[in-house]
Amino acid sequence: MSRGTAGTCELCKHQTSKSQMTRHVAGCAPEHDESGAREQLVQLKFDADGDPRYWLHLEARANATLKQLDSLLRRTWLECCGHMSAFRAGPSELSMGAKIGSAFSRKGSRFSYEYDFGSTTALVGQVVGTREGCPGRAPVRLLARNNPLDWHCASCSHAAVIVCPFCIYEDDCLFCETHAQNHSCADEEAYLPVVNSPRMGVCGYVG
Repeated sequence: MSRGTAGTCELCKHQTSKSQMTRHVAGCAPEHDESGAREQLVQLKFDADGDPRYWLHLEARANATLKQLDSLLRRTWLECCGHMSAFRAGPSELSMGAKIGSAFSRKGSRFSYEYDFGSTTALVGQVVGTREGCPGRAPVRLLARNNPLDWHCASCSHAAVIVCPFCIYEDDCLFCETHAQNHSCADEEAYLPVVNSPRMGVCGYVG
């Protein structure tokens, strides 16, 4: 199983491939329900647009709002400076006050999400399915996510821990602690950490 496509279930810590995780969480989520009144739930999957090695599985109450979904995406993957964000179905922007069960009602339907309209991080969302259950108090919960990707220093074979935001679109933007000090930009105040997020190295994102 390639580390770049593997992920971990946040409910039981089982690790499996990206292709198998959809089936796993469909069975695992009901096993981790709490006692109480059952309600309609929507299961969603997100991929980073342009780099599907980054992915998340989420489950939301049907009556939760897109604003609450937005909050979880920010906490997990995106928040750096309070930028604006938006969900879109085709060309139409959806209201952040819309209910998830109404906005995303059809299994298999796709939608898009953007965080920060300057240095944008874009995601592609899909409705995986719906079920009835009692997931606890949170309006949206994280079910699974990709494992951290393997990044190596541009100057040696050691694991990279620093990313240079000035060189983020170049081949030599990732470094170990030692070689980051010798990098041509050599601006330690601007350096950002290597993190498990498609927003790594962008704006002021530190995970």
